[in-house]
Amino acid sequence: MDNGSTTGLEKKHRERLKIVGMHCATCALTIEKTSKKLPGVKDVSVSLTAEEAVIEYDPFKVSLKDVVREIRKVGYDVYKEEGRFLVKNISTVDDESLIERSLIKHPGVIEVKANHLTKAVYVTINPMTISFEEVQKKIEELGFKVEQVDTKAEVEDIEKKVVEQELKTLRWQVALSLILGLPLMIYSTVPPLLGLPIPFEEYYGLIGFLLSTPVVFLAGRRFYVGAVRALRNKTANMDTLVALGTGAAYVFSTAVFLGLIEAEEVFFEAAAVVIGFILLGRYLEVKMKLRTGEAVRKLMELQSKDAHIIRDGKEMIVPIEEVRVKDTVIIKSGEKIPVDGIIVEGQGYVDESMLTGEPIPVLKKERDPVFAGTILKSGYLKVIATRVGRETVLSQIIKLVRYAQSAKPPIQKMVDKISGYFTWIVMIIAAITFVIWYFLIGVGLSWSIMFTAAVLLVACPCALGLATPTAVSVGVGKAAEKGIIIRNIEVLEKVEHLTAIVFDKTGTLTKGEPEVTDVVTYNGFSKEDLLRLAGSAEKGSEHPIGLAIVEKASKVVGDLIEPKNFEYIPGQGVFAEIDGYTVVLGNDKLMRGFEVDVSGVDEDVKRLRSDGKTVIYVAVNGVLAGLIAIADTLREDSLETVKKLKREGYKVIMLTGDHRTTAHAIARKLGIDEVFAEVSPEDKTEKIKELQRKGEVVAMVGDGINDAPSLTQADVGFAMGGGTDIAKEAGDIIIVRNNVEGVYSSIKISKKIKRKIIFNLFWAFIYNVILIPISAGILAPMGIILRPEYAGAAMALSSISVTGNALLMKREKLE
Repeated sequence: MDNGSTTGLEKKHRERLKIVGMHCATCALTIEKTSKKLPGVKDVSVSLTAEEAVIEYDPFKVSLKDVVREIRKVGYDVYKEEGRFLVKNISTVDDESLIERSLIKHPGVIEVKANHLTKAVYVTINPMTISFEEVQKKIEELGFKVEQVDTKAEVEDIEKKVVEQELKTLRWQVALSLILGLPLMIYSTVPPLLGLPIPFEEYYGLIGFLLSTPVVFLAGRRFYVGAVRALRNKTANMDTLVALGTGAAYVFSTAVFLGLIEAEEVFFEAAAVVIGFILLGRYLEVKMKLRTGEAVRKLMELQSKDAHIIRDGKEMIVPIEEVRVKDTVIIKSGEKIPVDGIIVEGQGYVDESMLTGEPIPVLKKERDPVFAGTILKSGYLKVIATRVGRETVLSQIIKLVRYAQSAKPPIQKMVDKISGYFTWIVMIIAAITFVIWYFLIGVGLSWSIMFTAAVLLVACPCALGLATPTAVSVGVGKAAEKGIIIRNIEVLEKVEHLTAIVFDKTGTLTKGEPEVTDVVTYNGFSKEDLLRLAGSAEKGSEHPIGLAIVEKASKVVGDLIEPKNFEYIPGQGVFAEIDGYTVVLGNDKLMRGFEVDVSGVDEDVKRLRSDGKTVIYVAVNGVLAGLIAIADTLREDSLETVKKLKREGYKVIMLTGDHRTTAHAIARKLGIDEVFAEVSPEDKTEKIKELQRKGEVVAMVGDGINDAPSLTQADVGFAMGGGTDIAKEAGDIIIVRNNVEGVYSSIKISKKIKRKIIFNLFWAFIYNVILIPISAGILAPMGIILRPEYAGAAMALSSISVTGNALLMKREKLE
């Protein structure tokens, strides 16, 4: 049997890996290219800003260990955690084999080694995917007892640990470079500028050699190692340019100092100061990049470490990992809610701003849902846990935001291609520069080396590589803080071109909480009889209109009868048997299908629909028994949102299954001119296609689950989240706060991110276009020369400016 081609055995794992050692766009491209060569790797996306790789692979064809090994082979590393589990009842080689074979199958497990002699199991994991608590659970499920776990790592600490280590290293390297390099630069440049002789000029070469050598070989080692690694992988990157530029200046100067060649000038200060400036730039860049992920870290800080639960009749505090679905959790005033659940006792005001972006606490009482990460500002709650751990809405949001921050919009893929050639082009320009100045113009070796080094050092592929991901990371995080999850980053390209916004009515423009407002009876039926039969027939329904009828009937007549032979007809209504009666509820199309005469009630129907109410016909044994009118309240922000969208020039359209008269009455209240009414769920997608065929670029706004096909068909799908299972929503953009105004905000934020990307790319390109020729000496006849040390400072500044410009979005008003 061929596992690779057998559909039944095909499987896909998706891993998010923290990459250590990336410096520029070429690093990311190298990892992508290398990983994609592995058999079974389906897709790879590497984010320079997030320093993460998202890899999809078939575990039957390639293991996670192979992926990690391949990344390490090209000179980078993957952040991983190693744990030691003491397992006293592991006693044979077969036990070892069972544990190893079982654990290695799970996503996130890189390596497993079990030893029955020492009673230990050593596990290496990707903590972005799996925790040691989950590994322990897997071991215990095999029948073993874990006595002790020696290592524990929290997922939210990973980035902080990696960055702190990087910053610690950079701090001493920057200090060494600038403490030695700046005095050397001042010593060699300031006296000539003041018209004074250089002190101890006869020892200038020795002083330069002694001060620059530690900088080049200690602080600058990372660049030379990176350049060799790139060469080994048959590529070139920023490290290559820095190594060539500073290396040329240092080797040339050393050769002159040792008397191997004769030249009028040396550049020891250039080699030392350039390394110092670039390292300082990288230090500031890493600190700023850390801030681009603040949104996710703030969300992570909302996760509780423990929970107060009732188990076996006893109150206890347990680590959050030990809370299970159906546990009763107690939350007191001022505490974070640790799980998603339903309130079974108590009430209080809950701050849900982390989910919705709304600062005003919401009153929660029995039967209301609550979500992990929200805060009980006042009151007391007992909650039955419905989702814990990675299944909570908060965890889903964190996961989606992280994936979005690591994703690449189409424009970035184009930039990556350019970056792949950029370094080679710069090296060619540098070589041409040397040839022109040395062989054609004949200015001497010192000046030729100076211009060549300046070209190598001023060019900055990093600015190009950072332009898009920093803007995406900050923008996606900013949106998340406002309750907007951009889950498909490619929509940033499409939002710019939207022409039409299509809104589903129920639950989108309206609150989705319909109420029965009128009951009209005919043919001898009383109001109570009508509601009893209608409410009983709808007992099996989950549609909002059916639930409204059940609620009204229960209030008026009390207990309802269980329906028999219940059937729901999408877009039309229901029928069921109640106490021997055949009851049909629905629209006029359903009535015609059951041959029920409704011709005599047109005036009543017209009157109710003109008020914007939905009219439900009720027939009993083929005779019209009455009408039930239902009204759904408009959302407070629907009217203002429609006005804003129309003001921006969008065509606003309403899509609904309601009767035309009802639909147009609602549309008039909202100022919507175009309405698609009486549209069945399966026809909604066709309406979207119809608009697209007319040349419209369409956004669809609706419920993330019920409207999944039409949301998928639209160019951009907006799903109103409302606390549902966010990970399963069909929309490209999810409005967590369940607020129509979020659609307008999403469009504005998406456009802002796109504009920031374009501005960053323009800055990065124009910087290189202007400064590379100047560094090559094109303005030298006018007395304008960019020395290597200043070129290196400009290179560092370009990366800082691009990252800093992206961070400005955190302070800008995006709406």
